[in-house]
Amino acid sequence: MAQLNLKISQRGFLLVSIPLVFEIIFVSVLTSLNYQLEAEMRREAHAKDVVTTVFKLQRDMLDCATAAASFSLTNDVYSDERFPLAQRWIKQDLEQLDRLIGDNFEQARKLKYTHTVAERGLKLFDDLKNRKPQSATLDSLIGTGATYGRVRSLVGQLGGATRDIIEEEERILAQSPVMQSQHREMVQKALILGVGLNVVMAVMLAMFFSKGITKRLEIMTQNSLRVAKGEPLNAPVDGVDEIAQLDKTFHRMVADLKQAELHKQQLLQTVSHDLRSPLSSVRGILTLLSSGAMGPLPDKALDKVKIAESDIERLIKLITDLLDLEKIAEGKSALDLSAVPVKRLVERAVNSIVALAEEKRINISRTIDPVQVLADEDRLVQVIVNLLSNAIKFSPDGGEIEVDAEAQENGTIEIVVSDRGRGVPEELRSKIFERFEQVQKSDAIESGGSGLGLAICKSIIELHGGTIGMRENPGGGSAFWFRVPSAPC
Repeated sequence: MAQLNLKISQRGFLLVSIPLVFEIIFVSVLTSLNYQLEAEMRREAHAKDVVTTVFKLQRDMLDCATAAASFSLTNDVYSDERFPLAQRWIKQDLEQLDRLIGDNFEQARKLKYTHTVAERGLKLFDDLKNRKPQSATLDSLIGTGATYGRVRSLVGQLGGATRDIIEEEERILAQSPVMQSQHREMVQKALILGVGLNVVMAVMLAMFFSKGITKRLEIMTQNSLRVAKGEPLNAPVDGVDEIAQLDKTFHRMVADLKQAELHKQQLLQTVSHDLRSPLSSVRGILTLLSSGAMGPLPDKALDKVKIAESDIERLIKLITDLLDLEKIAEGKSALDLSAVPVKRLVERAVNSIVALAEEKRINISRTIDPVQVLADEDRLVQVIVNLLSNAIKFSPDGGEIEVDAEAQENGTIEIVVSDRGRGVPEELRSKIFERFEQVQKSDAIESGGSGLGLAICKSIIELHGGTIGMRENPGGGSAFWFRVPSAPC
């Protein structure tokens, strides 16, 4: 079945339609069996009605004969009233038998003879009832005896006329419980068989539906992990369904990513070798010009040289930051871990930017617990320098920056750099650590920022297995923090 090359939508249609067709067939079979059972029950009830009506007809005939004979002998008022009732009952019994027998030709023929016997009986009973009481002569006694003899004969004829009908219906009554039991057993077997087949079919369809999907989804999951690890992909999955199309698209996407990565590497090599070296040379020449080593320059020309020198510095820093980010992303930036006192890290970072702080008359206060971190010292100094540089850039002249470091209960050391600057809007706090994200678009020009400093900080901290973030400073401004593992005692 897995080789049918069906789409997922087609498999889903089969998963729904096959059980539906089976259920329709199953319900049809059950309906047919149930109809046969009900028909047998109706047949039994019909036979009971026929037998009951025949017996009632015989009883009513005897009742009518008894009423007629009693009235002819005793002139009894009760018998006189009962006789017409018995006559009406006999007619009703015959009509009921006509309805019950219906189109049954054989029984209708026997019932016709029963009608004839009953009509003769009614006429005889009527004559007997209307006979006048006579004296007890020999002739009257002989006549009365003959009449009673005809009555007994007629009752016997009625019994013979209805005997075949009763026997046939009694045969039905004897067979009906057996037939009903057989039908109930067939219904029970059909239910058991249907439920069993339904379970088996559901399992088979589920296996059919999932076999070709689950395995290939596992292959695609493995491919996604292989992409993350830089390993070669598994062979494309077979089939023509949506998963196969998705896998083909995934392979094309990975191929495009590899091509894009190759182009990026070529671009970085170009930036590293063909741009940074010439820019460094230009910076050296501009430094010589601005320092007067190549002769004095007019003030206007000197200003232009210093502007160009600043732009070159910013461009070189941007290139350096980009290269650092790519090295970290590619795993080419190895860490030299060791137990480092946090106080030494902070002091090194402060000494690196002290000139910038003094230029804006900013005081940097430190509150450092005597703790150590397990880290690459130069890399963490780079992070603290970046955070301090940003704090200085966006702090007002004469402001204050605080550096705090303390141990946390989860075995990490938290280092916080707080300023009293303009702060970061809440909607930008989740994006500020992404590449080229800045609070204001003008920051790149006004403060010389590249939008990569915080992204580099995040990458370095994550390399250490730590976390970084920012929060609002209660005294105004921003508080940038990071946590890295403490050094084992």
